[in-house]
Amino acid sequence: MSEIIEQEIYDLLTDAFELEEGDEQISMLEAAVRLADGLRDLELQYEIRELLVRACVFGGATDKGLVTFSWCLAQFDQHPGQFSEWAILWKYKWIVGVICNFPQIPKPRIYQMLDDLADRSLRAGYGLRAVHMHRYRAERFWNNREQAIEYFHRMEAEPKDELSNCSVCELDDEVGFSIYRGHDERALELARPLLNGEEKCATVPHRTYANVLLPLLRLGRQHDALAYHRRGYELVAGNKSFLDKIADHLIFLTLTENFTRALEVFERHYPWMEKNHDAFYHFRFSRAAWLMFEILAEHADKSLAEPRLRLPRSFPPFVDEGRYHAVKLAAWFKLRAEELGRRFDRRNENSFFAQTLAETPALKALCAPFAIVESEW
Repeated sequence: MSEIIEQEIYDLLTDAFELEEGDEQISMLEAAVRLADGLRDLELQYEIRELLVRACVFGGATDKGLVTFSWCLAQFDQHPGQFSEWAILWKYKWIVGVICNFPQIPKPRIYQMLDDLADRSLRAGYGLRAVHMHRYRAERFWNNREQAIEYFHRMEAEPKDELSNCSVCELDDEVGFSIYRGHDERALELARPLLNGEEKCATVPHRTYANVLLPLLRLGRQHDALAYHRRGYELVAGNKSFLDKIADHLIFLTLTENFTRALEVFERHYPWMEKNHDAFYHFRFSRAAWLMFEILAEHADKSLAEPRLRLPRSFPPFVDEGRYHAVKLAAWFKLRAEELGRRFDRRNENSFFAQTLAETPALKALCAPFAIVESEW
């Protein structure tokens, strides 16, 4: 009987590896976990859950990834020497990289996890380069600007080791850091090998293309921004773990007054909000949708004020005939973003998310028509 179940597990894993990252792959690995749990084979249970953690983190189900990783970490601690130390630390990096996105997780707990990762890394003989990078990201999330900048420089001062991100990811982080400091031109200079396709990895330049869109608009380089939008959107359009980057593309399309494409992108990706439980991603997408519908409502072409959209019945303001009012949709998404922002601000003990929303209408100053040529889409 166990041999039959093991073959079923093998078949599920084989099929899962042939799939793109996403819901179907995650579902297959979850089924394999259930079968392995029935066999009570700890090594098999652990091995499949390791695969599931990765699938969840990179397939847009980070909430499931957090739960699965917690199980793996507990088993790693309960059975010293049985499982790879490097592998659990590498996955720990993924987890602390997304943990801030869940406002129900207290800030002290996040600091405890960062401290724990630091202690485990040092005990295993690694340095703190990777930990400092995640401390930088956490402080940036809290809007502790001075601490964030300090940790980024501390990361740079640490030697690379086997827990460090790949060189491509680190270059992307340098680009993001330059944008964070307000150095748009420097960021674009650093990003050149990523934007030109000379350097790439599993998630870069996917993120990079989205991150440079606003800097390019601020610099008046709409043509370049359009080119990077086209390349970048194709890379992220099929994976809901990039919902936050879809939000960047949506804002770009709105500010360049490519409203038809913006509405298509919104219509295509709104359902991801109902499948992706990352609250920060929900905030980002809701903010982008609010800005888009508000600009549509204010535009001189009044036909845009009542867009026709195909949205799921689960959409709270769903309308049977599909004819929506931009003013009402803007109000709904603004309210949604404000609710999420309040949750983050309560946890973070500041008003950074409220401030971000208050500053969002200022993006309208970048509005300038720059039409997409249909043949180039």
